[in-house]
Amino acid sequence: MQKAKFSLVLALLAGVWGSIANAASALMAEDAWIREAPPGATALAGYLVLHNHGSEDRTLVAANSRAFDSVMLHRTVMEDGVAKMVHQHTITLPAGESLTFKPNDYHLMLMRPKHSLKAGDKVDISLEFKNGETLSVTHEVRGMEGEMGHGAMDHGHMGH
Repeated sequence: MQKAKFSLVLALLAGVWGSIANAASALMAEDAWIREAPPGATALAGYLVLHNHGSEDRTLVAANSRAFDSVMLHRTVMEDGVAKMVHQHTITLPAGESLTFKPNDYHLMLMRPKHSLKAGDKVDISLEFKNGETLSVTHEVRGMEGEMGHGAMDHGHMGH
């Protein structure tokens, strides 16, 4: 009888651990980068591709980094032919799908860098989800060569 109870407890613990591991591995990020900005820029933009391999939607509610005073979720939208940045309180990542944060779309608004960042630097940004999950993502700072000619916005002069 004791052996059966012990086996049952082990099976339950394995099931719980499997659920926790599955939830943790459901969110993944790749190609995380920050556009290098001129010295003294008060705002930078961060990009990445988020993947939700889980069976439930995930809702991104916040982001933070020790390298910046604040990190906000933003999306660039076109209104009457004018590009405007709109603060996003949440961003839903549907189950089984990916979302690309890219220039002129969703992006992380990185406010007031605590030190100058140059191409090749690495910056950790923590993404926080509504269900309490967090995902730490290392972003690489990339140079501006060729970036501005492809419709990208210069966030260094947005007056935030």
